[in-house]
Amino acid sequence: MFRSNDQWALNRQSEAFRATMAQLSLLLVATVCATLADHFDSHVLTALSALLYGLTVVTGVVIQRRRARAHWQAHRDAAETVKSLAWQYMVHGGPFHSTVRDPDGLFNQQLEEHLRGLRRIGWKEPSREPGTTPGVDAVPARNTLWDPASRHEPDDPRHPQITRAMRAVREKPFAVRKDIYLRDRVLDQLSWYGGRAVQARRSAAVWSSLTALLTLLALTAAVVRSAGIASGWDLSGLLAASAATGVAWVETRRHHPLSYAHALVREGLETQRAVLSQSVTEERWPQAVAETEHLMLPQHTDWLARFGG
Repeated sequence: MFRSNDQWALNRQSEAFRATMAQLSLLLVATVCATLADHFDSHVLTALSALLYGLTVVTGVVIQRRRARAHWQAHRDAAETVKSLAWQYMVHGGPFHSTVRDPDGLFNQQLEEHLRGLRRIGWKEPSREPGTTPGVDAVPARNTLWDPASRHEPDDPRHPQITRAMRAVREKPFAVRKDIYLRDRVLDQLSWYGGRAVQARRSAAVWSSLTALLTLLALTAAVVRSAGIASGWDLSGLLAASAATGVAWVETRRHHPLSYAHALVREGLETQRAVLSQSVTEERWPQAVAETEHLMLPQHTDWLARFGG
């Protein structure tokens, strides 16, 4: 389930970004054509700009009907939920502590409870969606050295999401489970969130500089035209549209809020790593793991991103 939902999330994410880029590109090209048509008094360019504006509207309708962003987020939530539950099951974290009577049954129950909410908003298991190709390997968005959801096949048809690797780790002593969790889960996610925060910060800086430059050029063009220095061309509208396109793309990619959120998650994980490695006893371990997993849930990142926007 992790692998299939991860692949679908990646596909829908790419679709959402491509569709938004196409819509913004059509709008910008239409503005270029309208500017040229006004300057050259061309009916052909006027008709072309009208056609492109119409295509922009159609693209927007298609985007709304496809709901690629909503499906992307739902599949990402499902994938990360499965991964988080798998890790908690393996290392005796959260509700899967050492004294639980039926950890396998509890895993199925917890998974169903988490997925029930996603089904209400239209999520479906990828194997049931049209056009799905079962068994296709996915490239995880968050690579881990130990991939609990896909390293091995399940050995019990009653529990299809519990793999042999998960059972093997769960049977190990506390010290070994603790080392595996710190090394292959926490440290890996520290690296992932740190890299994503830096990447988002750089992208935000580049796009902010570009939109600021375009806005300044639009202001300059408007001042020059109002002074009668370059009355033949009116580039202020085109430059303003270009700046607006850049702002819309930044908002779509959420560079600023995600940089903020990923940095905060990394700080929280660094604190949890110190706590887990130094002061957590076996009795306190399940709760500490649950707190650590909560930091890595997509819903938590989205919540933090709201304050970083």
